[in-house]
Amino acid sequence: MHNFCFNSSFNPNLFLKTIFKIQLIIFSLLFLNGNLYSQNPETVFTGTKNKKAERLFGEGLQHFTGTDYDGASILFAKCIKLDPKYIDAWWMKAETHSLFHEYKESMDAYKNIIAINSNYPLSYFGFSRDLFASGQYQEANRNMQLYNTKKDIYGYKYKADRLKIHIEFAVEAIKNPVKFNPTNLGKNINSYLNEYYPGITADGQTLYFTRLLGDNLHPNEDFYFSKKENAQWNFAKNIGAPINTEAKEGTITLSPDGQYVFFTSCQRESYNQHCDLYLSKLDGDKWLEPKNLGAPVNSKDWDSQPSLSYNGKTLYFTSSRSGGFGKSDIWYTTYTNGRWSPPINMGAEINTDEDEECPFIAADDKTLYFVSNGHPGFGNMDIFISKKGNDGRWQKPSNLGFPINSNTEERGIVITNEGKIAYISMERDGGEGGLDIYGFELPEHLRPTQTGYAKGIVFDAITKNKLAAKVELIDLSNGKTVIESYSNKLNGEFLMNLRGNKDYALNVSRDGYLFYSENFSFKNQNSTETFILNVPLQPIFIGAKVVLRNIFFDTDKFLLKEESKIELNKLIQFLNSNPKIKIEISGHTDNQGEKKNNLILSNNRAKTVFDFLVSNAIAKERLSFKGYADNQAIADNTSEKGRAINRRTEFRIVQ
Repeated sequence: MHNFCFNSSFNPNLFLKTIFKIQLIIFSLLFLNGNLYSQNPETVFTGTKNKKAERLFGEGLQHFTGTDYDGASILFAKCIKLDPKYIDAWWMKAETHSLFHEYKESMDAYKNIIAINSNYPLSYFGFSRDLFASGQYQEANRNMQLYNTKKDIYGYKYKADRLKIHIEFAVEAIKNPVKFNPTNLGKNINSYLNEYYPGITADGQTLYFTRLLGDNLHPNEDFYFSKKENAQWNFAKNIGAPINTEAKEGTITLSPDGQYVFFTSCQRESYNQHCDLYLSKLDGDKWLEPKNLGAPVNSKDWDSQPSLSYNGKTLYFTSSRSGGFGKSDIWYTTYTNGRWSPPINMGAEINTDEDEECPFIAADDKTLYFVSNGHPGFGNMDIFISKKGNDGRWQKPSNLGFPINSNTEERGIVITNEGKIAYISMERDGGEGGLDIYGFELPEHLRPTQTGYAKGIVFDAITKNKLAAKVELIDLSNGKTVIESYSNKLNGEFLMNLRGNKDYALNVSRDGYLFYSENFSFKNQNSTETFILNVPLQPIFIGAKVVLRNIFFDTDKFLLKEESKIELNKLIQFLNSNPKIKIEISGHTDNQGEKKNNLILSNNRAKTVFDFLVSNAIAKERLSFKGYADNQAIADNTSEKGRAINRRTEFRIVQ
């Protein structure tokens, strides 16, 4: 298995775990040899009476602790040649191979130990562990059962019990495989190098990923991106400076519109010798100089693998900082009042005393995917899913199942907005080389709730020039701004997620222009639609009009609904920002009913808006109102859709 987690994606705790394991092995050996001479009847003799072999073994341990593994292996082999029944030497040989995932060699060594003395319990434990790591779950289960028949006085019971849970899970889960037909994204994305940790925009049209460059002595990670055209991915390009540097960059997450990214970089600054989270914004077609998020988000420990929520206000990430449950945990921070909050640990439902990493929060904001070796799985790191309950608590995670997960490492899953297609990095026969990025259809029970999105282009209504403008998505039920972003200054594009069971107001504004409003109604239904909007902003001039699409009245009534105040407050802000402007407020109906009644109704509705503005300190002298009934239709009155468009409130610049 490739070790592709070099820096930003590399968790130093994995390295520390290895060192700890080495220390544990040595401690166990010393403990065992210490018991040789006490003649404890429950202790298996693991040493040797050959003094030369014993001396060489000590030298081998010194080489091992000095990370000279080749030298250590040679010395352990000499020990075994001098005394073929020297269990300690066989054990070190087995554990050395196991540490480097050379499972065939390690298991052969365990078999030799069992042949020498079948009562030595740790050989069954080691054998079971490596069978499990090799995906031989039934055989691992059989050897674990043999281990349980032995009396282990060496302190491995906790580890053995944990391993037993994993083995038993794998044995049962593999009997019920899930549907999994991954498709390699092809040569435009993948190469002979390693590609991993994908990220994707809300519309599924731009893919970002990490590529491992350099060699084993001088590895480097850079970001690449590709755009989809005619259902095909274009040739991937390096994202370039200032995001990519000679330092290591990896694991990227982007806002739904792709206008800003969070990513990890390691040793980027001279004073920073570890991995931190950074932010960069897109200015037209150029990325701005990345900014370190700083404290309290970043710590003195390893902080990596960010995932941004649909509204850009919550950032999930992995950290090895103190105060967690395990070696690395998943944390989150929220953006409020212009700053990121102190990170909060996701708790014991998600995190274990082992490693939880690579979070991905789906667009529905209530489905979390992550990898773990602490929850029951198939070996190494598996991908898990957890749903947020109605009480706001994360539920017990579930393994995505076999063969999505296997005995090798699975990492870096992302899901598209509609919740159906997932992208993952894997190494498989027939790929382009190393780790490649694959797409596959998620089984239904593993999907997040489907969401939609609104995509638009903001432009000057007169010149047609594209504009940078403030874009706000507002929850009409409470008046809170759900998403705030800006359209791109070169192409005028914006993109934002829409969640179901809500009614939204969209407001687009820019100095020197009238604002634009739209609404999306998803009350009691999922937002699975895609809205493509053209947003013409009218320059301020006499005669310019704005349709107030978020002013609401009951049928044949002129009393303002509460949610109308959101739009009216935007109008008040506009009038306060442009104190010399005078406007006419106009009411309009469709052609249903009597003209006389429609004139009265439209006039009353316009007056209701007038009265609201006056009551909120807008001078009467700046306002007038008039009802037009159906005299100024802007759509066809022969259809319900057209009639709904004609039933509207507008304002027009009169001075």
